[in-house]
Amino acid sequence: MKGRLLNLEYPDNPYLSLATEEAIFMEVMRKRSFPTLRFYTHRNAVVLGCFQVASEEVDMDYAEEKEIAIVKRFTGGGAVYHDSGNLNFSIIANDSYGIGINVAKLYSMAMDAPMNAFRSLGMNPEKGRLNDISINGKKILGSAATIRQNAFLFHAAVLVDTNLMTLASVLKVPGVKLKDKGISTVLERVTNIRIVSGKGMEEVKAALISSCSNLLGMEFEAGELTSGEESLATKLYEDKYTKREWNLERSIINVHY
Repeated sequence: MKGRLLNLEYPDNPYLSLATEEAIFMEVMRKRSFPTLRFYTHRNAVVLGCFQVASEEVDMDYAEEKEIAIVKRFTGGGAVYHDSGNLNFSIIANDSYGIGINVAKLYSMAMDAPMNAFRSLGMNPEKGRLNDISINGKKILGSAATIRQNAFLFHAAVLVDTNLMTLASVLKVPGVKLKDKGISTVLERVTNIRIVSGKGMEEVKAALISSCSNLLGMEFEAGELTSGEESLATKLYEDKYTKREWNLERSIINVHY
């Protein structure tokens, strides 16, 4: 089976980047596009889960001082910090893998791709309870997913060589959450693949492509957006992802095209 490999990013415009992510998913869901593996980075952004409120998750003063963009994705989960040392990847496909509507089953399957990739790079990864991966007790990957109309999207942020000090400064993590993990600061909870293994972006990306190909039974070939995806991404960008109420508040903006 053939799949599409997209090295498609808008590093200084995370709003358009996430609008494009949703557009790809909507077109795959409607069977008007192809099973897709996408890689991208953002230069300086906090990405929130769709049910979060920015002021509860982000040090807004610090974000303003450091010109950190705040944008909300259309999947759930927690806030993550993205910079050019954070590698993001997405798996978007119609469901021919027997997942049904079971998100836990999707995580169980999809998380095998980064787990196997990290093992191939000589690391010893450990799965979290559902959607994260750690090495030596420190988190290197967080993920989110959704299933709609017999299609699924799984996307993850991989800490390859991220500025961990900025990450720890801009994200608000409740003290009780840290205490539950037996730590006192965010810096005790996260690490970079570069620190653990010396591997960089291109090595991690190559390992993920190979692992995703094996997991999904697909041969990925470089591709581009369809005209339908481009048009839909522009509409989502204008009508949703540039709106304050979507990015900073608890509002859910549903669009129908």
